[in-house]
Amino acid sequence: MIKHVPNILTMIRFLLIPFILYFIFTGSYVAAFIMLTVSGLTDVLDGIIARKFDCISNFRKIN
Repeated sequence: MIKHVPNILTMIRFLLIPFILYFIFTGSYVAAFIMLTVSGLTDVLDGIIARKFDCISNFRKIN
């Protein structure tokens, strides 16, 4: 089960992109900053979990 958590966090980051762009284009910079911060935190958490539990998948590899 823990093996799938990094992939789920990556998908959450992808899903946050339209919201971040929306907030930027509407001038809601504080909301955009909060969403961008959440996105960054999911990236850090994703990396920690993936390294600790050796959860490397083809979806997350950078060639």
